[in-house]
Amino acid sequence: MERRPCLSRRLALLLPASAAGLGTLAACGPEGEGSDTPEPVRAEDGSVSLDEVPENASTLVNFGGQMPFVLLVRGSGEDIAAYSGYCTHNGCALSQVQEELDCPCHGSKFDASTGEVLAGPATRHLPEVDVVVDNGAVRRAG
Repeated sequence: MERRPCLSRRLALLLPASAAGLGTLAACGPEGEGSDTPEPVRAEDGSVSLDEVPENASTLVNFGGQMPFVLLVRGSGEDIAAYSGYCTHNGCALSQVQEELDCPCHGSKFDASTGEVLAGPATRHLPEVDVVVDNGAVRRAG
């Protein structure tokens, strides 16, 4: 009588986790490929050059510190407004997709130029953040 190979319990328990991991890896392409979500601009020294924030557009910036992600909205010249880069529903960090900010946790969407809620479950707009422009650099006030 020929004996069939047997799966150990340990190996049987690892198979679903391995398959899930492989599926996740297969869904990921090379960095930047297939994604229209730009990485936040990093403010290494606590400030970001005004040149890195295009006029009449918005840019998500990582200032570091207690609340690193801030959405900078620039009009023309040094006209800058700033909003929290965190969802008002559950505090998840937002990602910028063209003219809106999306919450990866529960699907809320915010207007990237005003911070207003476009889709819930969030019900409150993004709070303003105080920033200053000094010598061509934008930094958080205070």
